[in-house]
Amino acid sequence: MAEKILVIDDEPLILNTIERALSKTGYVIKKAKDMNELNAVLKYAPFDMLIVDLYLEKDSAETLIEKVKMTSPLVKILKISGLIKTKESKNFLEKPFKIDELRKRVRDILNEPS
Repeated sequence: MAEKILVIDDEPLILNTIERALSKTGYVIKKAKDMNELNAVLKYAPFDMLIVDLYLEKDSAETLIEKVKMTSPLVKILKISGLIKTKESKNFLEKPFKIDELRKRVRDILNEPS
């Protein structure tokens, strides 16, 4: 069964780019730009991974993460942002990123033991 990934970002270009990039490698992708859309896609839970932008216009990323964890307690998380600079972390990817880098990071995180 294909792994399910939920992507939350308020930028449509980022949502669509991630969806195309990861769908081509066999993942099932669901996406949301805010809490309203998240509520609708949670019916597809549980998710194996959550990719979430840390700085969303309307909602707190932490609130969204907690909401997803209610239906997917074992979800693995990759945080993305173009607004913060952080030391390298396997669970953070700075925007803009290369598609190959995204795919590798997703695979590495999903391969980690729970």
